[in-house]
Amino acid sequence: MRWKHTPLHEVLTETQANRALKALKIRHEELPLIKYADAALVSLREHEQSTPIGSVVRITRKTVTAGDKFYYRRVIA
Repeated sequence: MRWKHTPLHEVLTETQANRALKALKIRHEELPLIKYADAALVSLREHEQSTPIGSVVRITRKTVTAGDKFYYRRVIA
């Protein structure tokens, strides 16, 4: 099921994740967490997209004032 207002969730490749973390000047361990059982990740898996534990997910939220804002999360069990 896809909700109308659910922001876009994307699993990043290792290279993409490293670039994003370097730009943010944080380490992988410092990322906020998202559970493997989160509804958005379940939806990605239903659409045959892998969401392995430890991977980095980019969440894109659209705002009227700031445009697209990116948030990053680390997948945990």
